[in-house]
Amino acid sequence: MRFIALSLALAACNETGLTYDQKPPADIADGSIKGRVCDPSGRTWLADAQASLNIVDDAGVIIDTRIAYSDTDGYWQITELPGERDYTYYVQYGPEVLQTEEVWIGSGDEYEIPEPDCFDPLTLDVAVVTGDYDDFNLVLNQMGFANYVLIDGLDEAALATFLDDPTELAKYDIIFFNGGFVEDGVIYDQEDDSNTAPTQRIANIVNYVESGGSIYASDWAYDVVEIGWPDRADFVGADEIPDDAQLGDYENVTAVVSDNALAEFLGSTYLDVTYDLPVWPPVQSVSASVSIHITGTVPYSDGLNNYSLAAAPLLYSFNAGDGKVVFSTFRVARNADVDVVATLQYMMYRL
Repeated sequence: MRFIALSLALAACNETGLTYDQKPPADIADGSIKGRVCDPSGRTWLADAQASLNIVDDAGVIIDTRIAYSDTDGYWQITELPGERDYTYYVQYGPEVLQTEEVWIGSGDEYEIPEPDCFDPLTLDVAVVTGDYDDFNLVLNQMGFANYVLIDGLDEAALATFLDDPTELAKYDIIFFNGGFVEDGVIYDQEDDSNTAPTQRIANIVNYVESGGSIYASDWAYDVVEIGWPDRADFVGADEIPDDAQLGDYENVTAVVSDNALAEFLGSTYLDVTYDLPVWPPVQSVSASVSIHITGTVPYSDGLNNYSLAAAPLLYSFNAGDGKVVFSTFRVARNADVDVVATLQYMMYRL
């Protein structure tokens, strides 16, 4: 940090930077370095971060300092750097150094630093299937999404039209399924109280995911996941009967963040999850190919008996072909405090 302080002090002497006497050979062209900076939270590109580097002579004496600031999209660039030299750049916001690295700038090089991971909601095309028991769109609004499309999940004809058209599904990077959309007659036919085979619409959803799309379902929308990928998770109740897993009871759960990367992202290994309505679908276990992100001890009942599941998966995901599936047993909007919104962001980034 003393090095940075000295750099900034020198820069303050002259807004245009100090001049230097040692000119590079005529056949060595100036180069440049550019990059992009993300907010430390990982939630957005950071404006007005300071990028700086020093030019030193062969004796290691600082002879010039260059400073640039990131724009509203997080981009910064420092130009007119003498080529064939090593440079150590620093990117900082306030007193915190966010990035630093030593790089070699050859003659005429335009060095571009690899872009960091950062969540940018404006780059994603999202569809939300609405339902009675969750409101993903309310949480998306909190996260800065502007380009999502609502599909009326309570209108059987509108939803069927959407799911019948693979080219329509393919327009979106992520499709959210809110719990409580119309299922009977759309993704299954319950006339004989059984579900022995997925409908073509479920097949379309599966093909969409395997072709690179992603879905995120919550609460009662579990049937999409259970029918489409029956071997990935074992819900309570009879797997072959739609809605049969809807046995969860009211509970406020202190959940364990079992995903270490998510725990680091949140800065916590615990998360409060509220089941404020009964008959949500508990998960007993998942296959080895499934990643569990949050677990908790939860109650459920079959009308006659009460049960408790210890360390039950509350939020999980898995890869399917080139795409991904995420399912949460809890209603996202009901639990949309800071940590759950951050968890949703974490999951979406990985979609």
